Order: sequence, then structure tokens, then C-alpha cells
Amino acid sequence: MPLRDTLLNLAITCVLVLIVVLVAILLKESRPVPVAALPVGVAQVPAGQTADGARVALPEFKVFPKARLIESRTNEADTLRIKVSDTEDEHVFVLYFVDALDASTTHPQRVQEQGRYFGVSSQRVVEEGQRAVAYVTQLLKQHAFTVMTRWEEVPGLSRYYALILVEIHPGRPPVYLADLLVQKGYARVAGVTTSLPADSRSLNDYALELQQLRQQAQRDKAGVWAASNL
Repeated sequence: MPLRDTLLNLAITCVLVLIVVLVAILLKESRPVPVAALPVGVAQVPAGQTADGARVALPEFKVFPKARLIESRTNEADTLRIKVSDTEDEHVFVLYFVDALDASTTHPQRVQEQGRYFGVSSQRVVEEGQRAVAYVTQLLKQHAFTVMTRWEEVPGLSRYYALILVEIHPGRPPVYLADLLVQKGYARVAGVTTSLPADSRSLNDYALELQQLRQQAQRDKAGVWAASNL
């Protein structure tokens, strides 16, 4: 190929490359400048609660001094539906330290286990369990009570462990509902334990006092102990 044709082709190629580059630059400058992304606010979750509404166990007890019992067919002497305040929903609370007599045969194995512990028949367990529910219902309807909870959840259930203090006598220190149930012969000392908020007694001291109440109830033939063969 003659030198002149070669130079002409090279010049044409350079011109085409230059045109492509210029077009690319013009297209880039003609694009709209992207708008900066607006920051998205993080959903605020109330303290002690997850995003899906579930409770999270707290390191300290939360105290609800104006709690109100909600009567329910599913209530047991130690498992109660309660509205803790005007701003809170209803919750089911299970007492620390005690296992009250079952008021139905919904859990037959537990009823049998309670029968063996107290030395009575399963039928007597349920009968006394129903009396225990009636006692607690009347008690909490007649007397002011306070719920203290860390929102510690009962495994596998939408229930939370709690301490309940009942103002039996105005002007005197309130009494734990767990104490009253053991004293009346309606519960055994069992279940999940916890430290006692604003209480000078240690966990071991309180557990020992509960056992003493249980022994006294057995001697007095209180509640279910009246039918015991032990």
C-alpha cells in the first residue's frame, strides 16, 4: 500500500477515535447528578422490648404498684393474668419460688407429681387447686398489690416470672403472695428463684423461711395437707 494511503487511513482512524471520545464526554456531562440518599431513621424500640414486641429480661426489677387482676378461666393460683398499668397490655405472670396446686387436669403428669409430693390423690390436688384459685382471686380483688418483674420469660410460653406483694393490712409491710400460698397449704416450694429487690434477706434466707412455712402448714394440716397421708 502506498505511503500516502497509509497515512490517510491513520488520520481517518484518529479522527474517528477522537469523535468517539468527545461523544462519550458529552453523554457523561449530560446525565443528571444523582441525588444524595436521605438518611433513614432507625425505628425506636421501647426499653426492655424487641422490634417484634417481645420483652427482653432486664437486669433490675420493674415495679408496678397499681396492678389489677384480670379474671380468666386460665388463671391458676400462681399463674395470673394481670394488667400492671393503664399504659401496659395484659400479661400473664408466673410466681417465682412456688408451684401451686393445679386447678385442672390439663397437665396430668404435673398433677400426679403434686399428688405424690403432698401425699394426696390427683382428684384432691385439683379440688384444692380450685380453692387456691378462688382464694387468690378474692385476695387480689380486695387488697392492693404490686407486681415486680424483670420480664424474664417462661421458656416456650408468652408468660413472665414475677414477684407479687399484697397489702394485707394497711400500714404494715406487704406480704409475698408466694408466702401466703405456701402458708395456706396451696403450694410447694419449687420453681425458678430470684434475688429479692429492696429486701434485706438473702436468697438462701428467704428460701429457708419458705421451707419453714411449708413445714408449719403441714403440721397445721392447712389446705391440701389436711388430706395428706404423709
